[in-house]
Amino acid sequence: MIDPLYNGILVIVVVLWMLALRAGRISGLVSGLKRFKVVLTVLLWAGFLTFLIVFVTNFQYFDDIHDIDEAVETAVISLDSDINPYEEYVVPRFKSKYVPYPDWTLGPYNYMPLDLVTYYAVYTVAGEAGSPYWFVAVNLLFSGAALAVLRRIVEVPWLPYIPFAGIVMLFYSFDNASLTLLLMVASVYALERSRWHPELLAIILMGMAAMTKIYAAIPFLVLLLYLLQEKVALRDLQKFGEVVTATAICGVMALVLMAPFGISSVMDAAIFFHTSEELRLGTSTGGTLLSEIAIDSQYFGLIAAAVVVCAIAIGLFLRNVNDRVLLVILAFLTVSVKSSLAPLTVAGIFLVLRMRQLADEQLPEYESSSPSSLKDEGHVDKAPNPSLTRAE
Repeated sequence: MIDPLYNGILVIVVVLWMLALRAGRISGLVSGLKRFKVVLTVLLWAGFLTFLIVFVTNFQYFDDIHDIDEAVETAVISLDSDINPYEEYVVPRFKSKYVPYPDWTLGPYNYMPLDLVTYYAVYTVAGEAGSPYWFVAVNLLFSGAALAVLRRIVEVPWLPYIPFAGIVMLFYSFDNASLTLLLMVASVYALERSRWHPELLAIILMGMAAMTKIYAAIPFLVLLLYLLQEKVALRDLQKFGEVVTATAICGVMALVLMAPFGISSVMDAAIFFHTSEELRLGTSTGGTLLSEIAIDSQYFGLIAAAVVVCAIAIGLFLRNVNDRVLLVILAFLTVSVKSSLAPLTVAGIFLVLRMRQLADEQLPEYESSSPSSLKDEGHVDKAPNPSLTRAE
């Protein structure tokens, strides 16, 4: 069954991206938004306050329609009891995505070890607050920090941004995607603003994001290929070496985190699980555009892999790293086995970054107020704002 929310958001992202890439479209959009900024701000605040009231008064309902909080808490309790949640089928998950009468099943933990270790540490400190309150609170903290950092990058006014951020925070409050979101935004911020080895920090932080949820491997891989390609074109051996060193550090970190749980067990439970219909037997699948059409085909896995690989290959010819990430993540979201809302955070982050960059390029009045290097297509490696656009 096609997931209308998931695919609707996907279509909106594609439309906004395509409109933004058309010369003059983004400037017209921004100008229009500025004319109605008071109305839009009021609507955003009204939407946020309404969502907040509904969320608080129907908290139990929101708990019932999510299973990630149960999965995470069970995994950390199992770890505390010396049970390997990547090998033992102790983690409760929905067999079907839809409620009010979800059908439960048991399986291994489906997220990467840095996610488990982080929430285990949080649980030891805040677990006494009870379930799911500790989980919701820490996710609000993670996503709030991420959105505060993102606002420093895009530099939009606080008044309309606060309700937007609040809606996103509540939306992902029952989802450990909040931790991944924080690490991804921190990576982008390091690349743009850090005065100390921005490429090194950006790769390591994005690698850490991929060690929480596997879909973050997409921006990690795209960023890695982009920086390697850029440094080779510039013949910058020092920076090239930093990128290689950062990649090696990420590899070592991943091995160290996976080893205690069994590398093969982690890969089966947290990586291959998300790409295999066979491994997902007994859990929810479908909802994405391609999966509803071709998931029963024996060639579905090959088709899905080919679509993503082609997107990566085409992305090598795009000058802007944000466009590259958007292309690959949208391809991935189209062919995913399950219509999970968590990977949409990747598309959201890089769409916002790209639209802000295009606004800076097309609207001269923005340039005096925005230090972001995203407005300079031809600029490379100028601290503290290294370019995210490949040199010719």
